Amino acid sequence: MAESLVQRTRASQAEKSYAEFLERWPDPESLAKSKSSDVRSVVGSLGLDYRVERLRMISHEIQERFRGRIPDSLAELKLLYGKGFGEYMAHALLCFAFGQDVPVVDANVERILKRVFSFRTRKNGHRDRKLWEFAGGLVPVGRAREYNWALIDFGALVCTPLSPRCSSCPLLRICDFGKTRTS
Repeated sequence: MAESLVQRTRASQAEKSYAEFLERWPDPESLAKSKSSDVRSVVGSLGLDYRVERLRMISHEIQERFRGRIPDSLAELKLLYGKGFGEYMAHALLCFAFGQDVPVVDANVERILKRVFSFRTRKNGHRDRKLWEFAGGLVPVGRAREYNWALIDFGALVCTPLSPRCSSCPLLRICDFGKTRTS
């Protein structure tokens, strides 16, 4: 649920809502029984009202398909794919909740891989299967959680979309994009 709350929202903005959300609905069963208006009262301040029904829909699916157990395999999570739940959320759940060695490719990670390795993708590269496969090959065994958090943070703080800090970037030596910007 945290991943849904921080989509298109800064984590710092979602923090208070997330804490209240977990207090009121600590599991999929309680959320599945909730009223839309109650959920909206907690997450509405974040904007993007579509999240309310998305969160409830996902919790209903988890209740129906898995008897309230959150799946810990990609094959099972793919059964939840649809509006609001897809590759990124499934991998984030597997990595951060279950400690599995999988890549997490959001817009930040996509940008880093494209810049550092001159990786070419179609528009919306974070949905490109080849990018996910490439990213998966970079995940260090037993360290996926730290690695993925580091990449996400690095993209948010250093390898930013508009004003990347190439001259002070520790990856400058190997970054194709950074080399062209600083030469």
